[in-house]
Amino acid sequence: MSTGPKTLVADIERLPGRFSAKRRGLTVSGDFWSLSDHKHLIGRISPDEVTEWPSTICIAWRFIGKKRVEFASVWDNVADAEYRMLERFWVATNEADIVVGHNFKAFDMKHLRTAWRDHGFDPPAEPAIVDTLSVARSEFGDESRQLVALTKRLGISTKTDKYSVAVARAAVAGDRKAQQKLRAYNAGDVEASEALYLALRPWMKNHPSIGLYSEDGVDQCSCGSREFGKNGFAYTKLSKFQRYYCRGCGATFRGKRALASADLRRVA
Repeated sequence: MSTGPKTLVADIERLPGRFSAKRRGLTVSGDFWSLSDHKHLIGRISPDEVTEWPSTICIAWRFIGKKRVEFASVWDNVADAEYRMLERFWVATNEADIVVGHNFKAFDMKHLRTAWRDHGFDPPAEPAIVDTLSVARSEFGDESRQLVALTKRLGISTKTDKYSVAVARAAVAGDRKAQQKLRAYNAGDVEASEALYLALRPWMKNHPSIGLYSEDGVDQCSCGSREFGKNGFAYTKLSKFQRYYCRGCGATFRGKRALASADLRRVA
């Protein structure tokens, strides 16, 4: 019997594209993430000047409650490794009720959709997305909302390395040490993202209702706890509600039924 949602924590790593352009008789080449990256020097890059588009090169993910972080990359020793990488995560996404990540909604998922589209996949049955960057922006006043800054400030599992384009290119080119380094970095992002999600979950006002995924009809907090205590009352302009707190994580919420309502009638 299901007692809660399948929550997937995920992170992707990408490689910048390459371009070669002629400007004033000179050939200019380099990396780019956006066609506008070098517009202050050479103007906007034309699609015809792109020699290699930016791409997703590895993905790490784990369902909360599992020990192993899954990993797939374009250098895996399988036929059509890029397609297989995208397929494995497509399957995981379809199994999930909730997907968690830092900047996942605006960055990771958009790039994944692009890759799935380009490789002929059907759209996945997308789950609810909980983006911890969006939560940090909407609920808190941290001076930095980067994953490493937030996790260090909270004293929880954090990233232990920095992304390097040189390491990423070496990994794709077959350098075993670079591949191991990038895999550890990618998996570390999943570990840090999960820790941050669990730390911020009591503060999330728009977290998907856990009770919707419970087949036994028992109310649950977003942390999965079913143990609640009364915590005074909540009032609106017209109604009074019982307020509760979760004994598991401390989150507060109000009951669904009004205990009292004002009897207001329009006077002609």
